[in-house]
Amino acid sequence: MKKDVIGFGALNLDLIYKVEDEELIKQFQTGESFISEERFNRLKKILAERGKLEIKSGGGSAANTVYALARMGFQTGYIGKLGKDEEGEFLLQSLNPVDTSRVVFGERSGTCIILVHRGDRLILVLPNSNNTLTYDEIDLHYAQETKFLHLTSFVGDLPFEAQKKLVKEMPSGAYRLSFDPGRCYAKKGLKSLLPIIEKSYIMFVNEDEVKLLTGKDYKEGSHELLTYGPKIIACKRAKKGSYVATKDEEYLIPADETVKVVDPTGAGDVYAAGFLAGLLLNLPIAKCASLANTLAEISITGYGREKYPNKAILEETITAIKA
Repeated sequence: MKKDVIGFGALNLDLIYKVEDEELIKQFQTGESFISEERFNRLKKILAERGKLEIKSGGGSAANTVYALARMGFQTGYIGKLGKDEEGEFLLQSLNPVDTSRVVFGERSGTCIILVHRGDRLILVLPNSNNTLTYDEIDLHYAQETKFLHLTSFVGDLPFEAQKKLVKEMPSGAYRLSFDPGRCYAKKGLKSLLPIIEKSYIMFVNEDEVKLLTGKDYKEGSHELLTYGPKIIACKRAKKGSYVATKDEEYLIPADETVKVVDPTGAGDVYAAGFLAGLLLNLPIAKCASLANTLAEISITGYGREKYPNKAILEETITAIKA
């Protein structure tokens, strides 16, 4: 039986700290999301004195998306790599009820420190086993048994090349491809991502990523991205809501400015989950976007995955947006 969505991206243990010290944020704000093990360990020591660990949570963009979908009642699976360690065991448990039978194992699991400061965040990643995933470790038959294959980024080149080869080798019509490159992949440039973009049915981006890929603003850039193959571009605009474009339609969906932001980590991933949920339920594009906005806003009212929507919330939200 086909899954609704299979995710394929980095898997990380998220350590989410609340930080009041703005100077500490500036000290580690280098523009890169990944750091050395030495710097990572130094930051953990500093945070023991100058931060507050709010929650230890499963993380990774695609993992967040398929976990959110599973909570909402959809059948989901995962392709990725963990370490044979305590963190790996935690991450497997944190994904339940996502099917993790095709997750493979290396030495050490990826870990991510997230600093939350007045509603904003700084993410610092130690990729570990994520960077060693190769094409030969992927179960190709499993990857085809889904309605949507949802790809997100890795730091390393090996898994990125594995994703591109998988997309190239998969038979046409086996599934619909969903792609959320994130800033990590957007910095590689449009040419590097075209093998995936050209095969994508829907592409999730934010304003900064559109600029990196096309050199244009979110509207012009979204329409340029449509010319490379995707049927839908969903541009996440954080506190401004979202913008969705197809060949024949475009929608600006405003954000709810009354929502109190506790932790914005993973909001874009829940947005993708909400949009894919709408597509799976055959909702019109505008309704998919409204559903995605609302579910993402619910998710940021808690830390990590604490406030991810469940099936009851999904049904209530669909009823509200149809009214």
